Amino acid sequence: MKTVFPTHFVFVPGSFHASWCWYKMQPLLNKNGNTCEAIDLPGHGKDLTPAGQITLGSYVDAVCKTLEKYDRPVVLISHSRAGIIISQVAEQVPDKVSHLVYLCAFLIPNGEPMVATALTDTSSLLVANLIFNEAEGWHFPKESIFKNAFYNDCTEEDVALCSSLLTPEPNAPVGTPLHLTENRYGRVKKTYIFTTLDNTITFGLQQKMVEREPVHQTFVMDAGHSPFLSQPRTLADILLKL
Repeated sequence: MKTVFPTHFVFVPGSFHASWCWYKMQPLLNKNGNTCEAIDLPGHGKDLTPAGQITLGSYVDAVCKTLEKYDRPVVLISHSRAGIIISQVAEQVPDKVSHLVYLCAFLIPNGEPMVATALTDTSSLLVANLIFNEAEGWHFPKESIFKNAFYNDCTEEDVALCSSLLTPEPNAPVGTPLHLTENRYGRVKKTYIFTTLDNTITFGLQQKMVEREPVHQTFVMDAGHSPFLSQPRTLADILLKL
């Protein structure tokens, strides 16, 4: 008889967001022995590291430190910008990750920075509406696009709450080329979850990224950029199938 082990889900938030955005998902995934946690990356949520001190390595180290406490490989879930982080984490500690999940996330090939792909998304509301502070090393979206870019299918209550919690995004991580190899990152199973109503990373760009970097399986949600808020049960059903 096959032994069924519980699944550990670890969520890595996207740009401007932190662990708080996953609050609807945790009760849905913490079932039948499974566990779920969301982390705050450096400079986000409760972590007050100055943006100018944060690198892609800072992000990767924070995730790897979280994975150290688990005695079995985890399902590592990324949202948006966090796609580059989980890819690099899998390269660094492939034995600690059983599955990489890209939830409307950047799927970037070896040797390229995220920003190069992001700038090709001419239909994105975010790309054209960013404010940059080069002196302090961060960027942040104009408040006028919060709802339509991130939460276009969310409740007004979620829009209000999330808009009050967003924090600036460090410049360095998104401009750093990834270093990925087939014998480490390449051996970890990957799933991509498309969001067809996405105004931040458009469905068209999501499709192009998966065509360029094939994954093991895909799912499609008719949702905006934050399905963990707008359709948590549907998203949980997908994740539990993994």
